[in-house]
Amino acid sequence: MRILDQVYASPSGVPLKFDLLAPESDVPLPLVVCMHGGGWISGDKEDMHEIVSMLASNGYAAAAMQYRLAPLYPFPAAVQDAMAFIRHVRANAKELNIDAGRIASMGNSAGGHLASMLGVLDRLPDDPPETPSARVQAVVDLCGISDVNDPRVQHNPIAWSFLEQFMEVPYEGNEARYALASPISHVNAHSAAFLLVHGDADDIVPIDQSERMAAALRGHEVPVEYVRLPGEGHAFSYQVWPMIAQTTLDFLGKTLR
Repeated sequence: MRILDQVYASPSGVPLKFDLLAPESDVPLPLVVCMHGGGWISGDKEDMHEIVSMLASNGYAAAAMQYRLAPLYPFPAAVQDAMAFIRHVRANAKELNIDAGRIASMGNSAGGHLASMLGVLDRLPDDPPETPSARVQAVVDLCGISDVNDPRVQHNPIAWSFLEQFMEVPYEGNEARYALASPISHVNAHSAAFLLVHGDADDIVPIDQSERMAAALRGHEVPVEYVRLPGEGHAFSYQVWPMIAQTTLDFLGKTLR
């Protein structure tokens, strides 16, 4: 199955599209939803096509989705879009030949943040309680942001601009909003299983973000695998990608199969 540029939602009149690739199968397949990075202000679904192809060639349905970008659409727009997509594919699981109970989210950098939000939340506080859950069964977070609180203390100066554009308002006086936007704030015993991969030479997203997220998950006895990559920066080197791909497949094999 190959789907290109299909609209899954139109919030504020903005059509949001997705691409999906899946091998032929007589039974519903587990789905991996892939979200691009770019500091919530840039990037597109095509950035994830190589990963989508890798996953589909290994027996998964895999989708790359658009989400609204800041600063035009600040938080919580991107999170709302990610949740809307999960609800869309679950509502259309039969047509898409996917197993609605076996969905993973995967992303890098800002996409890792969105993937993580799907692993720790069913819905946002303003959603009606009857809103279907958007929580996934597994998360693959590559050098993602897990905590946006107090950004000028926790994050490197290079990230301050895109964090401010994403959040729209300053941290001071808006602490609750920043906590809501931080996956680490929502970790509990019902969180999805996580794979966290981070380079210890990352100068954009501090590795402490993944280390503290792993500790929070372990504190609630949530299954978590944490891979620290020596000498790797924010953009992983070509040489390390085969290992990351295999680690991802091994993790998905344990959590979705």
